[in-house]
Amino acid sequence: MYASVMTRRGPRGPVPIYLTIVNAIRADIKNGTLKPGQALPTEAELGETHGASRLTVRKALAVLREEGVIYTVRPEGSYVGPEDAPKIRKLWPFEQVASAVVEGIKKGGYEPDEVLPSETEMMVEYGVAKKTVRAAVALLREQGWVYTVPAIGTFVSSRDKWPDVE
Repeated sequence: MYASVMTRRGPRGPVPIYLTIVNAIRADIKNGTLKPGQALPTEAELGETHGASRLTVRKALAVLREEGVIYTVRPEGSYVGPEDAPKIRKLWPFEQVASAVVEGIKKGGYEPDEVLPSETEMMVEYGVAKKTVRAAVALLREQGWVYTVPAIGTFVSSRDKWPDVE
């Protein structure tokens, strides 16, 4: 539960693992490895990296939250502060699928009013669960890329309904 730490003056004694985690995250922020708005590794990843339990990792994150160094958005995870910094994180699987479909639409792989592959075909193509495909299609509908006709399928929207494309 303790790690010894060396200082310029020599060993200073055992340091609780949660403080080792706190100091490692502070160092990553200071040296630019972690940037404002960037998602921190998950509790499980931090625990594995530091050989610590989730409880210990949570204690470390609580210290950093109290100091205003990080903030947490449930259920997304913790981010480097300040809270108004744009979030930098990996896309969720449903966002990755939606992004791939948008790229296909932009490149002309799917024309307006053309039906998209079925849920089952998309599950196989992207290696994801049905729930993930459904969330991706819901996102695409919300953004205006596609529309769904119940019991028929999901189709690419006309170009005038697409969001502004860079």
